[in-house]
Amino acid sequence: MSRTARVVDLWSAARAMAFSPVPFLVGLRRVFVAIGVSALCGVLMAGIVLPVVGALGLGARVGSEWFDDMTIDFEPGPLAETSRILDADGRVLATFFDENRDYVELDEIADVMIDAILAVEDDRFFERGPIDFQGTLRAFIRNVEAGETQAGGSTLTQQYVKLVRVSQAQNAQERSSVLASDGVDGYRRKLDELRMAISVEQEYTKEEILERYLNIAFFGSRAYGVEAAARTYFSVGAGELTLAQAALLAGIVQSPNRYDPNRNPDAALARRNVVLGRMAETGMISELTAAELRGTDLDLKPRSVSNGCVDSYAGFYCDYVVNEIRTIEELGSTPEEREHALTRGGLTIESTLRRSVQRTAEGAVSERVAATDEAIASLAAIEPGTGDIQALANSREYGVDGEGVSNFNYAVDRDMGGSVGMQPGSAAKAFVLAAAVKQGIGLGTSFSSPAQISVPISRYSDCDGRIRSSETWRPKNYDGGYGGIDVRTATERSVNTFFAQLAVETGLCEPAKLAQKMGAGRADGSDYRTFPASVLGANEVSPLGMAQAYATFANRGVHCQPRAVVKVKNRSGKVVVDRSEPDCERVLEKNVADTVNSVLEGVVHNAGGTGGRMQLEDGRRAAGKTGTTNGAVAVWFVGYTPQLATAVAVADVDGDERDGGRLRSLDGMSFNGEQIPQACGGCIPGPIWKHFMDEILEGEPKKTFNRPRGITRRDDSGGGSTPSRDSSNDDAGSSGGDRNSGSGDMNSDTTGGGQGSSERTDGGGSDGSDGRGGDGNDGDRGGGGDGGSTGGDGGGGSGTPDDPPSSVPPPPAGGGDANGNGDGGGDGHGGGDGSGGGTDNDGWGSEDREDGGGDWGNGDSNPDPDDSGW
Repeated sequence: MSRTARVVDLWSAARAMAFSPVPFLVGLRRVFVAIGVSALCGVLMAGIVLPVVGALGLGARVGSEWFDDMTIDFEPGPLAETSRILDADGRVLATFFDENRDYVELDEIADVMIDAILAVEDDRFFERGPIDFQGTLRAFIRNVEAGETQAGGSTLTQQYVKLVRVSQAQNAQERSSVLASDGVDGYRRKLDELRMAISVEQEYTKEEILERYLNIAFFGSRAYGVEAAARTYFSVGAGELTLAQAALLAGIVQSPNRYDPNRNPDAALARRNVVLGRMAETGMISELTAAELRGTDLDLKPRSVSNGCVDSYAGFYCDYVVNEIRTIEELGSTPEEREHALTRGGLTIESTLRRSVQRTAEGAVSERVAATDEAIASLAAIEPGTGDIQALANSREYGVDGEGVSNFNYAVDRDMGGSVGMQPGSAAKAFVLAAAVKQGIGLGTSFSSPAQISVPISRYSDCDGRIRSSETWRPKNYDGGYGGIDVRTATERSVNTFFAQLAVETGLCEPAKLAQKMGAGRADGSDYRTFPASVLGANEVSPLGMAQAYATFANRGVHCQPRAVVKVKNRSGKVVVDRSEPDCERVLEKNVADTVNSVLEGVVHNAGGTGGRMQLEDGRRAAGKTGTTNGAVAVWFVGYTPQLATAVAVADVDGDERDGGRLRSLDGMSFNGEQIPQACGGCIPGPIWKHFMDEILEGEPKKTFNRPRGITRRDDSGGGSTPSRDSSNDDAGSSGGDRNSGSGDMNSDTTGGGQGSSERTDGGGSDGSDGRGGDGNDGDRGGGGDGGSTGGDGGGGSGTPDDPPSSVPPPPAGGGDANGNGDGGGDGHGGGDGSGGGTDNDGWGSEDREDGGGDWGNGDSNPDPDDSGW
């Protein structure tokens, strides 16, 4: 017989085996007789015949070593599963997946689903080995005749092997190799899968293979595995599927894109009916049942599947969680490995977010600043004592494209998905204040604080020692000058020229170190810059950085690292990351923090304080600080109670394209449809802060700050122009320098008073006495001092402002409540307040355009001519 005739005979035998009921072993013998005719046929047929011999247990005939040679070690590994971030109430905040999958065991899958997939994919799965020889040979004949690999012929086990290899592909090249179908590569891939299938059936039971197959199969619409598919198309679990639903899902796996019922319902319906027919043919259901179900529609109940933060109800917070996951070493050795664990590891991540708090934050922000406004507003809230991030909100919506949309989280530092930050302006004075108290500089320290001063830079020292410079720094106040004022008054009224002088005493290093220890380092991650203007807030920071720093004051000097992630569980439910215990460290002594709290409390509650408009409902005590940068490019309010610290910043972040991207002043911009001629910390971020805090703290206990040792709520300290380092609680009623204080005796009706050039001199009345503030001389601001302490009547001193803004009518004479039951009073513009800080005193607004504390016409103070109406 010629060589050609022998090849033809081989081919005829192969076709007979593939398509005719020729006895199997007779056909197999003819193939072996002819296989040596052609080397090419030998190579191709070896991929089919040799594994079959081993799989069928025919090793005695063809050599047991063939079986050993044909097996390949196969490690399927864990399947990629969906990870979930939960909020503090246990609700899903976001899901993440490379493959949307939730693994379920076989007994959790409806029997009709198992029957449907077996009927259409491998009805003899439980009856044979890993390879369907006749089906494989039939596919081989067809592919050779077609000149390419078109037909499959794979068993369920072989399909499982292929799906695992696709899932494990690390890149496009590997995936392409796994899916190769043409030429020698196609046959080589098929051969590998045949050999791996043998290994799989040696390692796992049929039930285990079926379970794994149903969990790895792709069902279209981003649904991997039968559980995800059931929920995607019918909003039920895999155990709740009906017969018709199961038939639809089983039909999809052959070609998920072609039979996706969301995209191609007609094709999906036809394919479902094919599956019903196969189930009837194999005896799994009756022909009558199949006929009845063929007449029904698909009855889809689709459920959208979100992947990532874009669809989350708190996109910016979600984004922060993702970035925090990238830092957790227990989840991998590199950020990329940790992100891989997030998208494939089936993690359950418990976060600190409360939905109600986040919703309130977003509402407070959007009420004042619209998503499409030129400027952005950003809020961060953190719990003192735990570091739990309660809310992160931006006025722009979270996303990639579109007007009013951004994926920059301006509330956080750059390495956590944020920006390079914003200058906090006078909100940074809190760190200078803390440094001064820490170093023993008394609150009675006084400096004459004119509208502008000149300070040789060589007077300052940084962390390397005295600065060598021949230049001069010339800071100025927004609202004019003051005479000799003390630390508390300068803080309440945010006086730049005072803090420029105070920083000479503290040095620039200590405030910088404190800011960083308390969490308010530079948002871009670079070293905190120590130069004179840094004490007035020239380092760019984030709202979360400022919130955690002020939370440190609220927590009496203990800084807690901010956390969004509390626990992480793996796919088996085992806790692999546990951060239940806060990560906290003391960075300030208790009394230092208590003293700072006392001073910052006065910013909100004392007359003339720049945060007067931010007093919370029902008399709840709060502390805080306003901030406005040069040119009003950014405005801030950072405030806190013992339970919650919140920072709000409003800023231009995009810049003016016509001016090289230069950041623009907020002055004259519109905020949610209302134009604001002059921006200030008290008129835009302040109301956002108050709205948020009032709503969140409603019904919560009214906690108060601890009183610092030796200091009453309204410190009645005296002191000359030379700073005193004797005590941080220097509150003696002495006279000297620019500031004079009278003193009254205990339980007497003594009127204390002294003539002084400052805006506010102390009456010095003690407990039970009446104290009258000293009269201020004509100057930059009218006089009026503090009245006595608890139970006493505080009388404001008289005085007249020298040059009030010409466009503002003179405010009416004021009168404020003294601490306790005392009656405050005063007829000065700038008016006296009792030691508790009256709310009905008259006063001009302070530096940085901050509010003086109230509206016109009620005896309240007014900030500046353009702040009315906010």
